[in-house]
Amino acid sequence: MPQKAKSLTPSLKSVTFERSLETPVQYVKGVGPRIASLLQTRGLTTVGDLLAWYPRRYEDRTKVKTLSEVQPGGHAVLKLTVGTAIAKNLRQGRRLLEVRAHDDDRRWISLKWFHMYGGFSDKFKPGVTFYAMGLVKGADARLEMTHPEIQFQLESDSRVGRVIPVYSEVDGVTSKALQGMIERAIEGYLECVIEELPEWVLRKHQLPGARVAMREIHFPPEGLQGAERVDFESFRNPAQLRLIYEEFFKFEYLVLKRRFKLDQERALPLDRAKSEESLHRALEGLPFRLTGGQLETMREIMADICRPHPMNRMLQADVGAGKTAVALITAKLFLDQGFQAAIMAPTEILAEQHLKSARRLLGPDVPVHMLLGKLTAAERRLVLPEVAKAVPSLVIGTHAILQDPIQFGCLGLVVIDEQHRFGVDQRRILREKAKEAAAHTLIMTATPIPRTLALTAYGDLSTSIIRERPPGRQPIRTKLIRKSDERNMHEFVRAELKSGRQAYFIFPLVEDSEAEKFQHLMSATAEAERLANDVFPEFRVGVLHGRMSGEDKASAMEKFSRREIDVLVSTTVVEVGVDVPNATVMVVHEAERFGLSQLHQLRGRIGRGVHASTCFLMTGRPPFIPTPDRLEVMVETEDGFQIAEADLKLRGPGEFLGTRQAGEMSFRVADLVRDQELLVRAREDVELMIQDDPELIKPENRAFRGYLERSGKRAGERLRTS
Repeated sequence: MPQKAKSLTPSLKSVTFERSLETPVQYVKGVGPRIASLLQTRGLTTVGDLLAWYPRRYEDRTKVKTLSEVQPGGHAVLKLTVGTAIAKNLRQGRRLLEVRAHDDDRRWISLKWFHMYGGFSDKFKPGVTFYAMGLVKGADARLEMTHPEIQFQLESDSRVGRVIPVYSEVDGVTSKALQGMIERAIEGYLECVIEELPEWVLRKHQLPGARVAMREIHFPPEGLQGAERVDFESFRNPAQLRLIYEEFFKFEYLVLKRRFKLDQERALPLDRAKSEESLHRALEGLPFRLTGGQLETMREIMADICRPHPMNRMLQADVGAGKTAVALITAKLFLDQGFQAAIMAPTEILAEQHLKSARRLLGPDVPVHMLLGKLTAAERRLVLPEVAKAVPSLVIGTHAILQDPIQFGCLGLVVIDEQHRFGVDQRRILREKAKEAAAHTLIMTATPIPRTLALTAYGDLSTSIIRERPPGRQPIRTKLIRKSDERNMHEFVRAELKSGRQAYFIFPLVEDSEAEKFQHLMSATAEAERLANDVFPEFRVGVLHGRMSGEDKASAMEKFSRREIDVLVSTTVVEVGVDVPNATVMVVHEAERFGLSQLHQLRGRIGRGVHASTCFLMTGRPPFIPTPDRLEVMVETEDGFQIAEADLKLRGPGEFLGTRQAGEMSFRVADLVRDQELLVRAREDVELMIQDDPELIKPENRAFRGYLERSGKRAGERLRTS
């Protein structure tokens, strides 16, 4: 008889190990290999991971409600008595248990379970009293709970009368089971939690120690009274504040150390006297005067580029605030002292726009080379040797600038426009194309960045902000309209066109084949035909979208700029960089399909001249369905910084930044919207620590230095085993 194969997985009894937060999660009592494999799908591989699986919210179970007090759509703790319990067989072997129960006032509710373990239904005998905890749905006589947590009165581990943590779900593991695992991890491994914050930080902010905070965030103390319960539910309890602050402190240390390291790199500084002379000449030659914000930004840039370390500055300027003028003047300072300057834009349309701006602001004599993806091999062979010469010139291009064969002869300045379109690695590659030393870097964005994101995602950069609009710019009136208002809107547009103005019509899709997926959406190409033939037959209608060739896109924009097209029907390809001062109307169809920042960028294509401008946000929703809150924000304000804050609150950092970039700064308990004040405090404290003790050799910083050494060691081990 063949022998039974031995299991390759060691039994828990046979394993001896030193307890630590690096202990595999399967060795927590009650977990084991099967549950551990489920936890690992959410990144919970060690005891430390499990302890850092912080609650996402809390339920106040200190008050037991009657059914007359319940608000449908809210969570409640109910004391109920079983009336009937019926188990039904459903399709595919599933079973439904429905329990009809009443409170002391004889009001009834239905409780339903679609997944049951053996013997669960046997507990609900008529007349048995129990507590049900969960989300209440329905109204009046049709109240119900689906899969509520149950507490029978005779059970010892009562969860009624306490504030209970609620965790993000793990497939295959119930919330109650997860709570039990974390409780046992606390019991067995809390002594392994080491204090990692500096002592002076704990004293300064009166924060509890690491072990106290770890225990209380998972298991709020019993007997919490009114305000204390509210603090837990709003993540303002001292234990929660300590762990939120700790996440921010550790993150900001990495950000500011990276900035400190960049500040130590060598760059070729410009001569201050010559730079001031060049700046004076450049300002005198401009066809307009810079605003106060532009002048202040130039002063900040001048201070950076005259240092022997590379500038790493982000320029935030609301749409139409004149960031391009600042960038081109800065480029001229480098050209005047024998260096090259490169401007990288995300689209060929924007790159072409920068070329026009350079000719207008710097004059026709400034040597300019264009590096675009559409260049033929023969054109590239002509351009590349010119760029490789150590001769001052302005190089404007798209991602094509990053390609390996392209070498610069004397690159001194890198300008990256619309930074959110490029990653950190792409910025680094371009900066390192300078030969003798690192190039100075100016990163621009017309999408204002909320303060919390500026301190995290871009915390290694110095920041300049231009808020004013150039003189003479008119405010933009924004109207939210429905499909039923379309005829009146068309008449308004017709009046503007008759006055010699131009208009944009923006649509979310390109072709009818794509629109088949969303039958209610209108495609740009089909709508262009309708507008040209049925709505504005007396005017010239053009089309612009991302699937056109670079040459065709440039041609369409050139015709619109020369007023050979009155109405430009486009997708979001006009979102950035398009500057046609004569355009005074924008109509955005299916506006609810666009994010706030995108709508703000689109609206910024009008209001760029001296004429009053109007933006129509059209929703295809019927009158009985309310419009999204973000569209109301667009109607209320033009301030890009207010819009950015609202956008962050509505969408969160993941969608605001892009999930990949936001993933680099994912926090377990900290919230960038809710916890802004703590983030600012943590950053200020880190700056003080780095300035006072950059090597962390002082005794009061020893705990944090130990954390860095341990985390570095763990990172190295993961690298070796990956």
